Amino acid sequence: MTRAFNGTYRGTSTDERREQRRRRLLDAALEIVGTQGLATLTVRGVCEQAKVGPRFFYESFSDLDALAAALLDEVQGEALARARTAIAETPGTPEDKLRAGVAALIITLTDDPRRANIAFAQAYGSEVLMRRRFEGMREVAQVLIEQTRILLDIPAGEDTALTALAQLITGGAAELTLVWLDGGLKVERPVLIDIVADYVVAMVDRLPAMTAKLG
Repeated sequence: MTRAFNGTYRGTSTDERREQRRRRLLDAALEIVGTQGLATLTVRGVCEQAKVGPRFFYESFSDLDALAAALLDEVQGEALARARTAIAETPGTPEDKLRAGVAALIITLTDDPRRANIAFAQAYGSEVLMRRRFEGMREVAQVLIEQTRILLDIPAGEDTALTALAQLITGGAAELTLVWLDGGLKVERPVLIDIVADYVVAMVDRLPAMTAKLG
């Protein structure tokens, strides 16, 4: 009698093995793109780094763009999740929470030079990654909008000034961090965090004036 195969091999299911291969491919992509650049990413290279057969690459990703996009999504998503956690768990005023969120975001994105390279530099070499980067920045802006509403007791709803402010802050902070990573701003990371946090708070304080100008 032939025993039916249930997909479990050495205690690991088919889905678990698939997820393990996907994880290895993402880790390999992080190493390659984060240290050598997006242009060096190839199916053969990432499969060799991950110790995964090339045929298994396509069970997780349709192409290299999909792999790179998933990697950037993961990097940005982890940073945003930690920022949200810091905001939620920090006692004190909404300003204290904003500062904690800024610190968590920058620390998470810059602790690992490979992740920093992917989040801030490598996206410029790919239209797909630039779109993903903009989506990630919009998510950060949304968190900022949520906290600003609490800080200034702004009712929920469409607010042109608040949306504009959040996008200005997010874009400015991202570009300043990129300059710092590139060596153009010669300060220690805690100073960078203070500069960005001070900028966020100062811009939020300007919201009533912006609202009056746009209204």
